[in-house]
Amino acid sequence: MSALLASAPLLLRRRGALADLLPVIAFAAATGITLTVLGGAAAFVGRLPDGGEVVHTGEASVIPFLVTCAMVASVLLIPSAVGLGGSAARLSLARREQDLAAIRLVGGTATQVGAVAVLDVAAQALLGGLLGVVLHLVATPPLTALDFGITPFTTADLLMPWWAYPLLVIGMVLLAAGSATVSLTGVVLSPLGVARNSRTVRMSVVRLAIWATLVVGFLVFAQIGSMVLGPIAGEAVVIAVMVALIGAVVAGVNLVGPYLVWLVALLVARLAPTPSLLVGARRLAADPKAGWRAVSGITFALVIAGFLTVISLMTRGDGFRGAEDLMMATAMSTGGLLTLGIAAVLAAVSTGVTQTARVIDQAPLLRSQHVAGAQVGQLHRSRIAEIVLPVLLSSVLATFTALLVVMAVLGGAPQDPLVALQYIASVLGAYALVIAAVLVGSPLARRFALRGA
Repeated sequence: MSALLASAPLLLRRRGALADLLPVIAFAAATGITLTVLGGAAAFVGRLPDGGEVVHTGEASVIPFLVTCAMVASVLLIPSAVGLGGSAARLSLARREQDLAAIRLVGGTATQVGAVAVLDVAAQALLGGLLGVVLHLVATPPLTALDFGITPFTTADLLMPWWAYPLLVIGMVLLAAGSATVSLTGVVLSPLGVARNSRTVRMSVVRLAIWATLVVGFLVFAQIGSMVLGPIAGEAVVIAVMVALIGAVVAGVNLVGPYLVWLVALLVARLAPTPSLLVGARRLAADPKAGWRAVSGITFALVIAGFLTVISLMTRGDGFRGAEDLMMATAMSTGGLLTLGIAAVLAAVSTGVTQTARVIDQAPLLRSQHVAGAQVGQLHRSRIAEIVLPVLLSSVLATFTALLVVMAVLGGAPQDPLVALQYIASVLGAYALVIAAVLVGSPLARRFALRGA
């Protein structure tokens, strides 16, 4: 134990301002967005009529439906935000593998080294969580200016109870510690294992089977759930189950995504006509989870964009005539745009942080490839190939998921061509975000190739 304590500074020392800042940014974004979404949902719940009475006119008549919409948005946004926190934990752990091996050399056991590494990740999560609370408090007052067609919310309405803030920060720390612990099971914590980058890549067809089961279950429930469960448990339970299934299907995209990336990468590596494409595909096949994490936020944003496109067309229909209908149309439109905005922030943070981190991770490899004769332009093209494959897959999965949910809820595919045009615009925006993330990391890649880390 004395050897472990003596060597702990090797692990806790900072390896670089940028590398250490990225996980903190991700933790802060995850905490701030989760608090903001929960605060907004709680504000709508607080407007429900007392005693569960049914009101047929005025603002109170549309609040139950708006609460349902807020719950759907929460189910869609919160898992993605929490997933960003888990990704940040794995990212922080990746920064420490060389130091973990050094501590093993001076006598630390795998359990002891793992414990110190998890504590380091938890400390970064704590710092990011506290910053996220500050971001939430700063962002909440401007949100009161949004027009939902009902009585405007106050800052007090959108803030969480005081006890919720330490609970959520503690939850984020526990999530980070748990995610880091799970990640350690795939890392060989020995000097030779780290030097060889020995990592277990487990991709199973079970991922595809689970997601297919979720999709089939959602489709079956959408068709017969109301008839079977409605008379027994009531309409509220049917809506709650439907919301939960929608969230499960959307979350399942991140389960099946890495498996599909792995399959496509293996296929492309066999058929690649150029060295850059071959290198990019082999990198993806070696670490498909990291490749998918780089575009998971964009996938989620595209799913939300698909929902929003249909909602925006619905709210422009002739069916919205009375005051209550106008309230509902305004609330749905504003809420949809807000949800898409939050999803875009998640996508931007996730893509930017992940892409920059991958460049930092690959610094020794970039340098060795350049010394071996690879031109900087070829290295850039291999990075582009490494991100293009997951992006194309994410577009297909997001389009399929959004169309699946919309068809199940509306009873058919939207016929208006504006749906396709608006969604294509969203896809192009997602691609622009990916290009921006690649461009941000390009100067780093060039520097590491020419001069090393």
